Amino acid sequence: MIGRARRAAPVPLADIVNRAFHRHGWSRSTSHTTVFSSWETILPAEWRERCRPVSFRAGRLIVAVDSSPLLEDMRMFRGATLLGLLNEAIRASGRLPIVEVRALDFRRS
Repeated sequence: MIGRARRAAPVPLADIVNRAFHRHGWSRSTSHTTVFSSWETILPAEWRERCRPVSFRAGRLIVAVDSSPLLEDMRMFRGATLLGLLNEAIRASGRLPIVEVRALDFRRS
């Protein structure tokens, strides 16, 4: 078959992203560090010991909360505000890669 170019096999997007992260020296821990440290900067001092980030995966930050009343307060009244503040703090930090937290998941610790 003259004149026809061979197509390369499709490459999963996750492989491309992983290669890019590796090439630039970025890692999952870099994303975690950025998100966790930004969380500490936006949270009022009286809540820092009571609301701890425990996991960040696929844009979702899981936060362990030490009491049921505070858990409900976070879920019902403060989640959207904290999410906005967190993403602003991440962008303002200037760290790369820029990470976006798409959801906060508050859970009882």
